[in-house]
Parts: sequence; C-alpha cells; structure tokens
Amino acid sequence: MEALSATELADLRRKLAAMKEHEVKSFYRSAHFRCELHEYRLPSARSVQELVQAWKQLRRWR
Repeated sequence: MEALSATELADLRRKLAAMKEHEVKSFYRSAHFRCELHEYRLPSARSVQELVQAWKQLRRWR
C-alpha cells in the first residue's frame, strides 16, 4: 500500500474530526495494531499516516 495522497489525507482529517471520541479511539487502536513492528514486515506509510492523524485528533480533545 502506498502513502495517502494530499486529498485522501484531507478527507481522513475531516472524517476523524466528524467522529465521536470513542470512534476515533477505536480507529486509533486499529491503526496502532497495523503499525506494530514485526521481524518480517514494517507498517505501510498509509497505516502510519492514519495512526498519526488519529493521534492528532485525540490530542485536540485533551
């Protein structure tokens, strides 16, 4: 999987901003799981971008 385009990233930000906090937390946990490091693979750029955007949204509420 490749990285998110600028348009996809903007869409993800809007989507996360419209979610309730518990929904963003669930999205974050899912992205975090996909970003776990393993001996046999690294996380995709897309997964890391999703994790970072969810983290940023959660930080806005703190």
